[in-house]
Amino acid sequence: MSAAHNDKKSSLTEAEPHGEPVCANCDTPINGNFCHNCGQSVHVHHSLLHLLEEMVHGLWHFDAKGWRTIPLLIADPGELTRRYIDGQRVRFISPLGLFLFMVFFMFFVFSFSKTSTLQLGNEPVANATKQAVTGGVNKGMDDAKAAVARAQTALDQAKLSGIDVADRQADLDTARADQKELEDGIKALANLTDPDKKTGQDIQIEGANSEKLKRLVQHALDNKELVAYKMKNNAYKFALILVPVSLPFLWMMFFWRKNITLFDHAVFSLYSLSFMAFFAAMISVLFELDWSSLGAFLLLTVPPVHMYRQLKGTYRLSGIEATWRTIMLLFSALLMVLLFILFVGALSLT
Repeated sequence: MSAAHNDKKSSLTEAEPHGEPVCANCDTPINGNFCHNCGQSVHVHHSLLHLLEEMVHGLWHFDAKGWRTIPLLIADPGELTRRYIDGQRVRFISPLGLFLFMVFFMFFVFSFSKTSTLQLGNEPVANATKQAVTGGVNKGMDDAKAAVARAQTALDQAKLSGIDVADRQADLDTARADQKELEDGIKALANLTDPDKKTGQDIQIEGANSEKLKRLVQHALDNKELVAYKMKNNAYKFALILVPVSLPFLWMMFFWRKNITLFDHAVFSLYSLSFMAFFAAMISVLFELDWSSLGAFLLLTVPPVHMYRQLKGTYRLSGIEATWRTIMLLFSALLMVLLFILFVGALSLT
């Protein structure tokens, strides 16, 4: 569109405010405050004040939708999903928009959390692990040594008495084997909790004939922080693939019901994943505050309860129908997350 045309259109709009102006976006004649073709307002402002006003309006508009969407997502996810599927779109944040926001929020929280990048080589983690292991191991080792000593004494007494020593020798061999197994376990734990004892160069990849695989694993072990950073970035970039991956699992639970479509499953999946991302961020905060017992309890109880309520409300199921589908969905979700972690991990090794 030429500058002359723009000037002409602008002059028409300004010089003839009571006439028939044209839309600045699509050139359609406007009879009213908004273009019936594209929806743009007839009043096109060019002031900084109006730009700030639009920003505040946009934030408030999102905030208003957020206050309606997020509490319902937490308290009654089935009702939220059902209402969106039934056509109530203006009142709530769209499933895709909420999912993208929650994934961003989750990784934003993770970036401030030390527990989200747990590393074996991290000194506090190594020290805490050693302290936890030491208390129980010392008593176990004392008991094992005492058992060997008792078995040795019983064997010596049997030899002096001239009786059959086969049973006593078997008891001694068993006690020694138990002590050796405990010692091997302690050494293995020491290797895990002490990064200086065993590096990527010392590890033999048994059963792996591929030199490339060995190099990749060694690189990951020698650069734990870099790999963790790359995994976080890849997980953020590829989080959206969880939606199409989840659709076949949902379809299999309802394939005989003709009134349920893939669109319904997609909305369900997006809202469910949105909640799980929000929930993961909150659990990360609890672990960061050393409220690990509460975090572990919520981690075990909240996801199945939320899945049950969303399934029951979205698809209008009975209690029994929602229960067995919740069990199936839990196993499917665990498998899906495992495959996603393997996928992200494989990308991050390169």
